[in-house]
Amino acid sequence: MLAKKHLLAFALILTFQIVLLLIFVFFRLIDFDEGIYLSAAQLVRGGELPYLDFFYNQMPYLPYVYSIATESGFASLFLGRLISAAASLLLGVLLFWFAHKMSGDAKLSLFVFFLYSFHGLILTWHSTVKTSTFSDLWSFVSFIFFASYVISQKPKIKNLMLFLAGIFVGLALNFRLTHLAILICQGVLIFFLFRSESIKRRMCNLLLLFFGAILSSCFAIYLFFKDPQTFLFDNLVFRQVWGLEMIRMSFVSRLFTLSKFLLYPQDLLILILAALSLAYLLRQLRKNHSLTSEGKVMITSTSLAFSIIVVSFLISPTQFQYFQQALPFLLIACLPALKQLTPKWQGRKMVIRVIGALYLLFILPFLLIFVFGIRGKDQQFQLKQVREVVEVVQENSEAPDRILASWPGYVVLSGREPLPGLKTGGWEAARLFSPRELEDAKLIARDEIEKIIADKKARLIVDGSSFLSEFGDILDINYQRIKTIGKVKIYKVK
Repeated sequence: MLAKKHLLAFALILTFQIVLLLIFVFFRLIDFDEGIYLSAAQLVRGGELPYLDFFYNQMPYLPYVYSIATESGFASLFLGRLISAAASLLLGVLLFWFAHKMSGDAKLSLFVFFLYSFHGLILTWHSTVKTSTFSDLWSFVSFIFFASYVISQKPKIKNLMLFLAGIFVGLALNFRLTHLAILICQGVLIFFLFRSESIKRRMCNLLLLFFGAILSSCFAIYLFFKDPQTFLFDNLVFRQVWGLEMIRMSFVSRLFTLSKFLLYPQDLLILILAALSLAYLLRQLRKNHSLTSEGKVMITSTSLAFSIIVVSFLISPTQFQYFQQALPFLLIACLPALKQLTPKWQGRKMVIRVIGALYLLFILPFLLIFVFGIRGKDQQFQLKQVREVVEVVQENSEAPDRILASWPGYVVLSGREPLPGLKTGGWEAARLFSPRELEDAKLIARDEIEKIIADKKARLIVDGSSFLSEFGDILDINYQRIKTIGKVKIYKVK
């Protein structure tokens, strides 16, 4: 049972975290992918299926969670973000509870909770309509059950915990395929951490884990068997080709992105603590030739964090925010080091307060970039500018009108209808694929876009990129520019 002062500290951290999350929810720049996911959520709410009825380059579960938020206009965006923020808060509470369960120390658990609640990457990306929040939540729930499997001594409890771990890691990877790395890592750990068990026993445990993952993946499996080729194209082929051919990220660029994560002060503190924990556990292993159950849990959390970092580095493009998915596991991995350091920190409250203040200070760059939008390249997706574009679209069209937009968000937020093949993006990469691949994926080729413009099938054209400029001549013949807002050009049919 927590003392009143610890409950008060927990409540204060949680309240401050909620305030910061709400700031990001209602004032953060719109992320490009949010328009895609809101569009997909609106489509599934209307009865369409991912891959079968529209192009969708992620695993299928996310649109169904956010479909409850697709009411109209900006309400969809903010409701979706609030859903993400709620999931992030739940993850933080679970992190605190599990840290307390493992350490038995309220102060350590509060410190871990503090590091999670005020991490810039968590605040920035758990306040958006994206895949990371729910994949992070379900993968951490899976870790909790897997840790219970590691700790428990009762065979029936171990089996149940392992099965539930499989259920939730299956949910995680059906939001974001990269979390397949978590499932694979858990499978390896079954063999590594329980070498005293027979091969047959470990194989049965592995099958139990996989069975849980398969059970929670039933809908994705159904979609796969309905159209295997399109399912694999959308999830694997398109993303790989798009990442390699359009972004062209070099190995040096990947290393630079990884180094930004490793050296960012908030991350660096957590990584140092996790490294100290690992060194302590290895020293314990050399001394006793075995790990305690708690040691095995820490090895598990470290391994899962490492698997996420590796896969985030390998996929193309490698992005700074992808690495934040390792943070919940890294924070649990910090516990042994924090336990060792606690006696040395007794009576040094000023040092701890300075560390805490500096940690909070490093939220500032995320606020400046994502709330105040200080980078020129982000102007197009500032809430104010997107609102202006949406207002022009609504003033010059009716609800049933079809809109051709370089970003699906303009269509969703204005409450207008998308054109077939242009519902959830992806068409800008059409040149990379054959006509047959585009047709199967429900995407359209360049000549079809040209025909849409020539036949005046779109009431309005909203171009926030340079892609539609290649249709300049035919665009000028059939449409007139009615507004330019920043880099966004809005055309109305003549």
